[in-house]
Formats: sequence, C-alpha cells, structure tokens
Amino acid sequence: MEPAPPMAETNLQAQLGGIAARLIDIAGCVAAEAETATAMVRGMSDHAQRLAALATALEDASSAMEAGVRQQSDTLADARAALSVNKPIIDALARSVEGVAAISATVAQIARESRVLSLNARIEAARAGLEGEAFGVVASEMSTLTGRTKRATDEINEQACVIARDVGAANAVVAAHTSLVVRQDDLLVASLAGARHQRDTATELVSITAQTSSTIDAAATAIGRVGANAVAVKLLARQISKLADTDS
Repeated sequence: MEPAPPMAETNLQAQLGGIAARLIDIAGCVAAEAETATAMVRGMSDHAQRLAALATALEDASSAMEAGVRQQSDTLADARAALSVNKPIIDALARSVEGVAAISATVAQIARESRVLSLNARIEAARAGLEGEAFGVVASEMSTLTGRTKRATDEINEQACVIARDVGAANAVVAAHTSLVVRQDDLLVASLAGARHQRDTATELVSITAQTSSTIDAAATAIGRVGANAVAVKLLARQISKLADTDS
C-alpha cells in the first residue's frame, strides 16, 4: 500500500485544481465576450463600409452639382454678354428714332410755312388777274405739294411713334432680363458656395469613414488576439488541471 501524500501536497494540488477551474471559467467567458465583440465589430465594419459608400456617393453628387452650377453660371455670363451687346444697339435705335422725330418736326414746320406762303401767293395771283394766272398755277402746285408733305410727315410721325414704343418695350425687356440675370447670378453664387461646402464636408466624411473603418479593423484584430489568448489560457488551465489530477 502506497503511503498517503503529505497534507501540504494535497492542499497544493487542490489549489492548482481550483485555479485551473477558475482559469477555464475566466478563459471561457473572455472567449465568449471576444466572440460577441468580434461579431459586433464586424457589424460596425459593415456599417462603416456602407457609410463610406454613401459618403463617396455624396462627394460625387456634390461635385456634379458644383459642375452644374458652374455651367449655369457660364450660361448666365453668356446671357449677360449678349445683353451688354444688344443694349447699345437699342439705345442707338432710340436715338435714331428721336432724330427722325426731330427731322419730321422740321419738315412739318416747313410744310406749314409753305402752306401759308402758297395761300399768300394765290391771294396775290387773284389780285393780279390774268397776269397772275401762271403764278397762281405755281401756288396751286405748291399747295398740293404742301398737302402731300403733311400727309407724309404725319405717316412718318406715326411710324416713329410705333418704333419708339417698340424700342421702349425692348429696352424694358432688356432691363428686366438684366435684373433677372443679376438675381440668378447671386443665387448661383450662393448655390456654388453651398455645393463647395457640401463637397468639402463629403470629402471630410469620406476621410473620417476610412479612418473609422481602419480603426474598426484594428479593433477586430486586437479582439481576435484576445480571443486567441483566451483559448490558449483555457488550454493551459486544462493542462494544469490534468497535471493536478495526475499528481493526485
């Protein structure tokens, strides 16, 4: 019969067995927590990847919007240039209409004076009798010419008024378009600033999500190492437990 092991050795084996059992429990808990944390980190990594894709799409959309705003700004610049070219032409046309009106007024004044002169000539021809017949014919033709001149002058005035009205309307349209272009230009400047800010924000968001994804990957790797170490501790604890049982 083998002698019983000393009491101190028995207590040591019991303590080793208790420590091994405790280590196994702790390692199991750590491994389970590491597995749960790994699953959570994987979910976070998926969310980070989707967020990165959305941030990239937002950056692309912001760049496209900025390009569209720039194109609209260029179109408005062309419209502004066209208006600046047409405005002097309209102003010159308005001055021409004013010049025609002034000439027409002068011709009308000459016609009135000619009519008075023709009337006086006919009166003098009537006083002269037969000797003034030739002079009377000239006075009659002058009167006819004066009447035709008046009708032509009236028509010129009428057409000049129509042209002046059309020129005024065209000038008003140009002024309205110029004001609209200025307002649109202000709106586009604000839109362009907003698009730039949105693009910069999207770019920063892309950078942040990339850093976050990298951090999550590093965290997943660290948690994986923790889980692996927990498994190693568990195996070591089992070996210690077997060793304690063998000694006993």
